[in-house]
Amino acid sequence: MLCRFWNKKLLQQSHRIVSTCLMSSSSNELFTNELLRQRLSQYLDKTPSYVDELSETVPKLKRSRRASVLVPLYCNPTTNRVEVLLIKRSETIRSHTGMIGLLFQTLQKQKSIIFFSICSAFPGGIADPTDRDVVHTAEREAFEEIGLEPHQYSVVGCLLPLTDSRLVVVTPVVALLHHPKFTDFRLSVDEASDAFYVDLEQFLFDNENYKMIEVGDDFVTHHFDIDKYHIWGLTAYELIIIATLVYQRAPPFPMYRNEKYLALKTVMQQQKDFFRLCVDLRYRDQMKQKSQL
Repeated sequence: MLCRFWNKKLLQQSHRIVSTCLMSSSSNELFTNELLRQRLSQYLDKTPSYVDELSETVPKLKRSRRASVLVPLYCNPTTNRVEVLLIKRSETIRSHTGMIGLLFQTLQKQKSIIFFSICSAFPGGIADPTDRDVVHTAEREAFEEIGLEPHQYSVVGCLLPLTDSRLVVVTPVVALLHHPKFTDFRLSVDEASDAFYVDLEQFLFDNENYKMIEVGDDFVTHHFDIDKYHIWGLTAYELIIIATLVYQRAPPFPMYRNEKYLALKTVMQQQKDFFRLCVDLRYRDQMKQKSQL
């Protein structure tokens, strides 16, 4: 098993912002909501969505549970940094009703790789029957979990979906936070124990805060230790994707198994291929379990 690990050396700035040890950005651009919207818009999921298209050839996917997460991004005008708002899941739950949870949870247990830290995640959850659409699910969950209201941000759109170990289809909904910065967190004690901002660019750095672990024959997990927060699994995967899209460059570490790197020109297809791989392997495992009964 491959495991790359460095000592943790991090500083926490005021207003609960976790920084990259004051690491300067490689870009001299001025980051604004307009710039982020322009960059992210070209990578949004189309209509009909990729999952809807895939469901035509994988009918069982139509019966999969659906969930959404809100990805709140904030352009800090003082530091010219792009920050992302995350939450720390409550210790009373192991995973958020099967939602943001962790794509590799089952495989990791089988391989005796157990992580005891409570996961950090995007606000979000399973769709309710009364939700209008995937965006409404993300908005409702963000309000319920941390008190973030729709008038405090503008929605860019939906990125390509993710799926967890139980084949829940998760839609990331990107939102741009307005000024002044949202810090009046009203936490739902049953869902979140903390909310905090993280500098987005650090998910592109191969430094002492990052490690990668191979899991089974098909996957790797990405892990970021940021002050007291451990960010990994689906959350870390999606943050790497979003950082790549915002900063228009891929990370220097492999994104997928067998030393496969993320490439900006093919990032959409790479995400689709990975989603399809997860779906296929999950169905394969289900068939094996049925055959053993």
